[in-house]
Formats: sequence, C-alpha cells, structure tokens
Amino acid sequence: MIIKDTATLRKYLSVNGSVDHDNIAPYLRKAERTFLKPAIGSEQLAIFDTEVTDEIIKEAQELAQEVVANYAYFLYLPIGAVQITDSGIQVAENEHAKSASDKQFKELQRSFLKSAHEALDELLAFMEVSADKFIEWFNSDTHTVYKDLLVNKTDIFNKYYYIFNSRQTFTSLKPNLQITEDRFIKASVGKELLEALKENQTDENRKEVKKLLQQSIVAFTVMLTVENGMFVLDAKGMHMRFDVLPYEKTITNVNLKINDFLLRTKDNKQVEGEEYLKMALNVIKENPTKFTEYTEKEQADYINITKTKSIISL
Repeated sequence: MIIKDTATLRKYLSVNGSVDHDNIAPYLRKAERTFLKPAIGSEQLAIFDTEVTDEIIKEAQELAQEVVANYAYFLYLPIGAVQITDSGIQVAENEHAKSASDKQFKELQRSFLKSAHEALDELLAFMEVSADKFIEWFNSDTHTVYKDLLVNKTDIFNKYYYIFNSRQTFTSLKPNLQITEDRFIKASVGKELLEALKENQTDENRKEVKKLLQQSIVAFTVMLTVENGMFVLDAKGMHMRFDVLPYEKTITNVNLKINDFLLRTKDNKQVEGEEYLKMALNVIKENPTKFTEYTEKEQADYINITKTKSIISL
C-alpha cells in the first residue's frame, strides 16, 4: 500500500480524534484497487508504492496518497460509525455525545469523496504535464485508451465546453464521444479522413478542419449528455454527479420537463454541432487537393438529425 503508517495517513485527513492505520488498512487497499489503479495503471501504482527520490515523482506520490486517504475514509465511514459485536450492530452514544444525523453523516461522507475526486484530478493533471516522468502511466491502457478519438484530451473538451478541467468528467464522457464520432462525424467525412485527422496536422486547412470537427464533437457530446443523470449541467458548465443525497433528487438532470435550461442547452448544442460540421465540410470541399481521403456522398446525412420520443437519430 502507498500509505504504510498512521503518520502518513494523518497528513491528508482533517479528522478529530484518533486515526489508526490498522483500522483503515482494508479500506486503503480497496481505495487503491477501486479508484487509483484504474486511473493510473498497475505499473505506475507499483512505483508509488516504493521510496522515491525524484522531486516530481515524489510530489505525485503524495497526491496519490491524498487520493487514497480520502477515498479510504469515505469507504470506512459506514463501518466506523457502528460497533459490530456478537450481540449485533450498535451505535455508541453517551451523555456527552450523540450520533450524527443521517444528513450530517452523508454530508461528511460526501466531503471525503469530493476531496478524493479533486486530488485525483490534480494528480492526473500533474502527471500529464510531466509525462516523461511517468512513462509507465503514459504507455498504459488507462492513458492510451483515448488515442483513437479526435477529442482525446481534457483540455480540448474543456476549451469548447467547460468541464472544470476535470479529467474524471472527461473520462466518463468517452462513450458519448465515441458515439458522436461514429454517428455524426464518420458518417459525414468518412472513416479514412477522420482517422487521418487524428494524427498531428501541419497544413493550415487540415488544422482548421480538425478544430471545427472537434468543436462539433464537443457540441454533439453535450447534446447527448444532457439527459444523462450521471452529469450536472448548469450555467457554469458540466461536471460529474458523483453522488446524490436524498433531499437533492429533485434537481436531477433527467427531469427535463421542468428544466428549461437543459432543454435549451440540448437544442443549442445540436445546432452548434451541425453548424461546425457544415463549416468543416465546406473547407474540405473548397480544398479537395488537401483532403484526398474525402469522398463526397450523394446525400449529406449529417444535416437530417431528427428527434424521436426517446433518442436523437439520423
């Protein structure tokens, strides 16, 4: 485990009373396995489990420890709030202290979860900036999974629709990014040109088309995400809904009938996606020698996006 003692654990937790490594150890292991390993890969996790001297790697290691500490306490809280004996499950209470209310407990649990998410985002952003120091992560499946997408980085998506620079939010959007490419972009410009544009471009026309298609992808992806209760969209931007407390269920994204903002967002992003795609196609058609991979279709399907009761289709 990357957190090996109580002193290290206490560095990252603002908790009154005693915090003991032995009590939390099962949840530290689970936090590593469930949250950190899928994000950075097993080889990078193994490096963080050793004593490192490089200052950059050490800073990342400390961020990873902060991630694990907060996730572990989030996981530990339900069992830590009770006493399990042969007589059953009990809650400790005396004349000087009483148990927290359900709302207080849930808010505390969410506080640890939020801190863990923020630390993980900071860790991933830090590692991206110094990728040469984290080759094991950079070459792992957890990082390369996005190389097959035209919008393959958090900062690209964030530039065209604000997601609070969250790599976790971006990661969770991958299914919709893939759907957008397949349904709207590949169907319009063709597989050969789409794949070619995923490589670095030097020609100005090709760079312009790549940028326009990325803008189209982001717009269509937001359109597809509006009805997904996993995400929160508001005037500030979009972020993942990591948890919903019972008294907050009335504000879920799914309830579109009472949320004019989401309905407008959905319609506006559809229009934006179509417009950017048309602009990209215009540049392609005006410069045929620069886009030899493109074969014009007899009918442009991308324009005819129709609304059904349950989905949006071509």
